[in-house]
Amino acid sequence: MSLPWYDALAYYSTPPNSYIGTTIFLSYIVAALYATITITISLYGRYNTLPNTYATPKNPGLNAAKNARKRHVKIYAFLASISFATLSYNMLMFLITHYLSWSGDQNPSVTKVTVSRLKSWMLDSPLFQDFAQDLVKDAPSAVWTQSAIVATWFWNIWMAQKARQQKIDASTMRTYIILSQILPISLTASLFIIQLHLSAPEFREPKDAITLPETRRKPTASPQIPNILLNIALLALPALRDNSIFSPLVLFERLALLLPHSSLLSLRDAEIVKCITVSGGFLVANAVRMRKEITPGNVLTTLGDGGYAVKALSWDAVLGAVVCLTLGWGGGV
Repeated sequence: MSLPWYDALAYYSTPPNSYIGTTIFLSYIVAALYATITITISLYGRYNTLPNTYATPKNPGLNAAKNARKRHVKIYAFLASISFATLSYNMLMFLITHYLSWSGDQNPSVTKVTVSRLKSWMLDSPLFQDFAQDLVKDAPSAVWTQSAIVATWFWNIWMAQKARQQKIDASTMRTYIILSQILPISLTASLFIIQLHLSAPEFREPKDAITLPETRRKPTASPQIPNILLNIALLALPALRDNSIFSPLVLFERLALLLPHSSLLSLRDAEIVKCITVSGGFLVANAVRMRKEITPGNVLTTLGDGGYAVKALSWDAVLGAVVCLTLGWGGGV
């Protein structure tokens, strides 16, 4: 029995009429630029309007704390710029190589690139699916992808914890959540840490220190179930690379990464420690399962020789680790 809505969905999601995939991919780019520009302008404006560092000459300790936070802001701004530059390069190279592969042109030239050819390329190519499949095309790529997405999960948990603790308003968090869902996490994490530093008590005017009534519903659900489901999905991705369920599974993972920002999950430290233990077990299990296909050498060389999609994610994992180490070195925020 044929379902008209399903037939229409299949028609507009497969080449040469891949309108749905093209729309998703282009929407990602537009939303990523919007979120990045919005956050950057907001943070830059706040930094330029900080109270005078030496406004309290009788309190040298407070002045020192303000100066320290300003230095940290500059450090994380530097890390954010590296993350954005790395991501932009790898994404641009992915699109260029994908276009050249589609065109089959032996003598590529910018003059041959026209609007009509770009449109044909996007509709003839499942860009979204090709990008996702490149992330698990071989064992080393799958290891990097699993590690990067697990790290993204815990960065989202950490950001949600901080948002609850510091009562950051929903409109501010919404932009960070959008960015964390679209781009690899190291950029969002760096910008969010800057947000926390600029919102520190040292930079607040007395009139801003207003305690708002707590209206958030008390979370009751454990993060263990989404944590386990996310890890199972990551474990299954390589085997389902050529299956029709692959793209829906990727979208499920993206939705799972949203859950820490809902009011449903309890983000108590004890729960998070359990999640870290379980995720660590899945990472080890995956490494053992693919032990014949991976070595420390080929995992590391993927950073330079892998596809541009997996390089975007693997370098993000490395930069995310650098941000985490920097956060520890700076004593948290």
